[in-house]
Amino acid sequence: MSTWRRTVRTNPRAGVRVNEILSTALVSELLQPSAHLWLVSPWVSDIIVVDNRDEHLEVVLGQDYVRTLYLTEVLAILASSGSTLHVAVRPDDHNTAFLSRLERTMSRPFDLHRGEDLHEKTICGGEWLITGSMNFTWRGLEVNDEAVMYSVDGELAAQTRLDLEHRWLGPT
Repeated sequence: MSTWRRTVRTNPRAGVRVNEILSTALVSELLQPSAHLWLVSPWVSDIIVVDNRDEHLEVVLGQDYVRTLYLTEVLAILASSGSTLHVAVRPDDHNTAFLSRLERTMSRPFDLHRGEDLHEKTICGGEWLITGSMNFTWRGLEVNDEAVMYSVDGELAAQTRLDLEHRWLGPT
């Protein structure tokens, strides 16, 4: 598979945002779910990640999802499709609502990791990753200036997953 990388320096006031990149990556996951999906962010919110109000993704999502979808919903769909979900966050009250909703939405357990010093921001599937300065929050998507790299690169994604597994699951 060929590799592709793009770094985006967001400035929502100027119209440069990462929303479509995140949406595209997650829709690609829905089409071909990865065995393992990692979400690592000190702070995370249940942000809107897919907008299907115009039904352009009906062939992927079906008629039940003719609306906007939140991060917890997409993660739950992926887990029900066989992906093992790993989430790493700071033990911070900000994350409580997201984690509670994710637990209620999921049909199977997910791996939850907490780290006081966590500062990395990454979401990583089997063949792709998004990483950079952006927390997966409303402010990260809609307000803050961020630097975010989107990469379609199976080798880089595999190395990232190995690094995350080593950090959060221990040496294997």
